[in-house]
Amino acid sequence: MTIVRTNSKEKNLLYNAISREEFEKISSCDTTKEILDKVKVTYKGTGKVKDICINPLIRDYELFQMKDDESIEDMFDRFSKIVGDLKSFGRPYSSGEQIKKILRSLPNLWQPNVVALEYGDFDKLSYDELHGDLIAFEQTHIKRHGHEKKKKSVASK
Repeated sequence: MTIVRTNSKEKNLLYNAISREEFEKISSCDTTKEILDKVKVTYKGTGKVKDICINPLIRDYELFQMKDDESIEDMFDRFSKIVGDLKSFGRPYSSGEQIKKILRSLPNLWQPNVVALEYGDFDKLSYDELHGDLIAFEQTHIKRHGHEKKKKSVASK
């Protein structure tokens, strides 16, 4: 009797937590487990659907590179989206793996900064610290290059 009562309470909670359209999909289910299984397949998909969705994300992660005209902020936004999507499909990457991936994705122009980070306390570097260090380097580098371009244009006149 307790199992039936518990199942009824759980079903009632689920019915109240979903929209009318979702209710139509699960109204024929007899047990809470059936409801949860149906909702799981509806929103997460079967294993095959999951694989179809995750494979392009894994490819995007593995081939990830900073674009030529991309700022550090834009690169981190794009990278975070990929990592977040992978995590939602059950494929998380550790902070250390993410840091290494970002450092490998930077163009040659950034290599002096990468070497400096690697010779420092690289293992203790957090994702957010890396983000901040790269933004600082970008701002310093852009200011220096912007200043050199102005000097060159004045000198040529």
